[in-house]
Amino acid sequence: MKYLIPLFLLTVPVLLQGQIRLRFSVRDGVTGLLASLVFLLPFALFLSHSGGSFTLLPPGAVFYQLLGVAFPEEVYFRGFLQEKTGNTFRGLFTVSVLFSLIHLPRFIFAGDATSLLTFFPSLVMGFLYRRTSNVLPSTLFHFLSNTVLLGFCDIL
Repeated sequence: MKYLIPLFLLTVPVLLQGQIRLRFSVRDGVTGLLASLVFLLPFALFLSHSGGSFTLLPPGAVFYQLLGVAFPEEVYFRGFLQEKTGNTFRGLFTVSVLFSLIHLPRFIFAGDATSLLTFFPSLVMGFLYRRTSNVLPSTLFHFLSNTVLLGFCDIL
C-alpha cells in the first residue's frame, strides 16, 4: 500500500498529460538548492538552538523520501495540477491548499502537528515550479525539507 500512492501520483500525470516536466538542468538544480539553503538553514538553526539535534536518516529512508515522496508529489502537484491551472499565482495558491489538505490525515490520525504547516513550504515549491516549469527544483526543496524535518523529529 505504501507504494501505491507514489505510483498513482506518477501515473495520473503521464496518462492525462503525456509528460513529466523534469529537466536535469544545473541552473534549475542550483535554484532548488539555494532556495533550500535560504529557507531551511534558519529553520534548522532554530531547531538546533531549541535543544534539538539532527540525526541523519538511514539510506533507505533517504531514498524513499526522494523517490517515494518528494518526486511523485511534485510531479503530481506542481508538474500536473499547477500546470493544469495555468501555472499562475492563483493556481499556485490553490495547489498549495490542496497539498496541505492531503497532509491533514497525518494530523488527525497520527497527531503530527507539523503536517499542518505544509502550506508554507508548498508555496515555496510552487514558486520554484512557476519560475522554472521544471519539477527538479521543487523536488530538491521538498526532499531537503522532509529530510531536515525528519532529522529533527526528536524535538518536534
